[in-house]
Amino acid sequence: MKRTQWSAFAAALALLAGQALATPALAGTAPPEGSLAGPAILPPPLEVPEGPGTWSEDFDGYATGMQLHGVGGWKGWDNMPAFGALTSAVQARSVPNSVDILGASDLVHEYFGYTSGIWTYIAHQYIPSTSAGPSYFILLNTYNDGGPYNWSTQVCFNIDTGLVIDDVAADCATGTSLPLVYDQWVELRVVIDLDADTQTFYYGGVPLFTDTWTGHVSGGGIANIGAVDLFANAATSVFYDDMSLSNEIFADGFESGDTNAWSSTVP
Repeated sequence: MKRTQWSAFAAALALLAGQALATPALAGTAPPEGSLAGPAILPPPLEVPEGPGTWSEDFDGYATGMQLHGVGGWKGWDNMPAFGALTSAVQARSVPNSVDILGASDLVHEYFGYTSGIWTYIAHQYIPSTSAGPSYFILLNTYNDGGPYNWSTQVCFNIDTGLVIDDVAADCATGTSLPLVYDQWVELRVVIDLDADTQTFYYGGVPLFTDTWTGHVSGGGIANIGAVDLFANAATSVFYDDMSLSNEIFADGFESGDTNAWSSTVP
């Protein structure tokens, strides 16, 4: 039913009842080119943005080999289908699927409403020893299709040199580094305190760096978690699975936090 038709119908009902009717690219480089219907007497539900709760993604609700651009909140950088990525069963931490980031993949998921408090971003990553090239995990405090963008976290996984690098210089060579782990799932964890403007990145439980959230990479950012970007940078396969963003505490154990959970699923 169209909005105008519904308004007339609802007004008539109210009158009969005698009732009143009570809305990467990398930092430092140029971006890549390139209801179901309810009962008839009820209005359709309004679509409103999700509030900041717990987001999670395990890629298991999608068909194996499915293109994720335009699905479950995922899209190629700048909303370009050419920068999407496929689900894969070649490696999976939770069966049957992970996402395979390779070649042109530059896969983005935006977030909204994360502007204060302490948040933990988790992703699990699998890098085969047979892969090659530098591949990136990126978090942005500002992301819009076509810009502007502002990077907060930019970690390069240099598969050729065997290093995980805090890649502020965008050269995948000169930043603080840790040894890269091949052929097994490794947890990437970023603890973000938007009120204190800090972040700490952990690789397999070992801290890689601690710095500001708004100034670590691009500088001049804002207190906001805007997007994740899984950027292949022409490297061969790097797999991600079991990702989450929550205000739960991951320290010596697990403490339950926000229970308003939601997940990316096939529309």
